[in-house]
Amino acid sequence: MLAAVLFCSLVIPSVIAMRNSKGNDGEAEQTQNPAERYELLADLAISEEKYQEAADYLEKELELGEGLEDEALSQLCLKTASVYVMCGNRGRAAQLLDRTLELNAGSLEALLLKAQLALEAGDSRKAAEALERYMELAPEDLSTRLSLARIYENLNDYRGAMAEYELLYEKQSSDESHYLNALRCGFLSGNYEEALGKFDEYLEEIGQDSDYYPVALFLRAACVMQLGRLDEAEEGFRQAMDFGYEEGACIEQIMLCSFERGDYQQTAQYGVELLETGAKLNTPALMYQRLGASMMMLERYEDAVKYLDEAEKLELELPGNAYYRGVSLLALKRYDEAAADFGTSIEEGFLTQFCYYNRGVCYVQLLDYEKAVQDMEMTLTSGQDAELMEAARQIIQQIEEYNESNQNKESNQNKESNENKP
Repeated sequence: MLAAVLFCSLVIPSVIAMRNSKGNDGEAEQTQNPAERYELLADLAISEEKYQEAADYLEKELELGEGLEDEALSQLCLKTASVYVMCGNRGRAAQLLDRTLELNAGSLEALLLKAQLALEAGDSRKAAEALERYMELAPEDLSTRLSLARIYENLNDYRGAMAEYELLYEKQSSDESHYLNALRCGFLSGNYEEALGKFDEYLEEIGQDSDYYPVALFLRAACVMQLGRLDEAEEGFRQAMDFGYEEGACIEQIMLCSFERGDYQQTAQYGVELLETGAKLNTPALMYQRLGASMMMLERYEDAVKYLDEAEKLELELPGNAYYRGVSLLALKRYDEAAADFGTSIEEGFLTQFCYYNRGVCYVQLLDYEKAVQDMEMTLTSGQDAELMEAARQIIQQIEEYNESNQNKESNQNKESNENKP
């Protein structure tokens, strides 16, 4: 989008001026100055959307223009960069933007275009750096400040985002969304006590008639939930729902509160209802995982595996998912799959001692006693659960006794075989 805007400001006026002064397509050939001739040819190519051809002409103009003043050369580099963006050569465009900024560190267009290229490449940090410099030069550009706030959110830099939203609210105090976004980012930054106090002040200030009241109620409840005050959080979500906040989102959070309280039957009921109604979910992967884990606790193992599979499809790295599914698969006697899940959970560092023990049980069932002993020995050193450690010692002892029995049996058979030889 920014590259297209640059065409309007840098390219189209020169094409119009050229046509007004000459009136035919031969004017470029009649120009005596080679650099000017290449620029006119480039503008003609651009007007016909022949961007690679235009880029070739502009490169030739750049070769001739190294003696130009910095301002003129920087404008030429910027124009050429925008053409390369239009023909898909982001690498060369980036080089030219760097050159533009070397010549003119205050080029707002170059900074914006550099941010655009970084975002297209998935480099939010580089985009933020370009926009930070841009905002130093153009602090009143509120639209770009909003973009920077959202980029900070993508980077999980919620403190940075909060600061930008607060500045936006200072400039546009009539837009309550900026202040609410600042509060939301304060909550997401993890300082829940501070965020809760601000939510309370905000709710008292705006009153129940405000369109933002239910949103603030929902966010306050989420903050309370993070503080472990689950009953209060559930009441807050119900209150937000009563004031018109989306029912599905509130039920989803109430379900998560139920899980944290250990009410797995209630968690399962809410989860199934959410799926049946097709409600839009805020954290679908987490919802599926909690539903699956609840099914596991209720010994509904087939359902547990089904929901945990859905959670993994939505988010590949979801701590605990492999463990819950491993337990369910173990109960279903799908030992190979369960062992693999416990291995994944060990790599994640989730309930490591239990994973070693459960994987060891899988190996016992698969008759791989060597690996079973290895995992039981790891159970003894990877945690402090005394009951689990005692169970591991007993299994090790049983395997050792079994192996010793087999060795004695094999030794006796060999002895008998040797005695029977003529």
